[in-house]
Amino acid sequence: MPSGRFLIINADDLGISPEVNRGIRIAHEKGVITDSSLLIRGPCNKEAIEMIKETPSLRVGLHIDLDLLLGWESPGKERLSRKELLLMMKDPYFSQRATEEIAGQITAFLDEGLTPSHIDTHHHIHGFPQIFVVLLEVMERYGIKALRFSRRGYHLIGREDILLTSETARWMERMLHGKGIFCPHYFIDPEFPFSFKELPEGITELMVHPSTGEEAWRKRDFEMLIDPLFMTTLGEEDIELISFSGSGFPLSSLT
Repeated sequence: MPSGRFLIINADDLGISPEVNRGIRIAHEKGVITDSSLLIRGPCNKEAIEMIKETPSLRVGLHIDLDLLLGWESPGKERLSRKELLLMMKDPYFSQRATEEIAGQITAFLDEGLTPSHIDTHHHIHGFPQIFVVLLEVMERYGIKALRFSRRGYHLIGREDILLTSETARWMERMLHGKGIFCPHYFIDPEFPFSFKELPEGITELMVHPSTGEEAWRKRDFEMLIDPLFMTTLGEEDIELISFSGSGFPLSSLT
């Protein structure tokens, strides 16, 4: 593990709305956001892609969206129970459809002339082992070498959380290391209290959802990021901001 404290501040949902696009751009211009995650088929993706190309300092990853395949709708509607969903994922046809959709979104991203800094997923669906396996196989095919990962699982707003047992998390880590895929040591969801003073050594991803709109949870993230105290605290704590693609560490040091 590298000595020192390093932080990736990654903004999700780029391309979902003009307000989210604007919030990410403003926070990046203030030097706060180091990475972002694009919904390549989001309703405002063209505006987001134009912004990315005009802002080469903003790293961008791909925010894989399989909501339609899972029967998920906004805000937080689930067509299937979690038990039914997990049973559906065991069907080989589901894996085939997931593979095709993930590959299609990666291809669409690359066709825009973009280079992905990393992969993460809308609503953290790679926390499901069946999707995790498929995603890693497609990432390997395209040579994408960085992925969001939380060893404790993922919190979902309006849906049942995706929890990982310690055994499942260790299995996932072994797969990541075996394929040479980088993931940060730690993951912070700002839905829960956190303190930069307690940030451990190593690389941490702070996931944020800034927006200039009126959605309270997104507005809260935006206000947190543009507050001058945020960057001041990082400086006082000697925390270095990095991106997924600019981690600068060999894979052997990230275990």
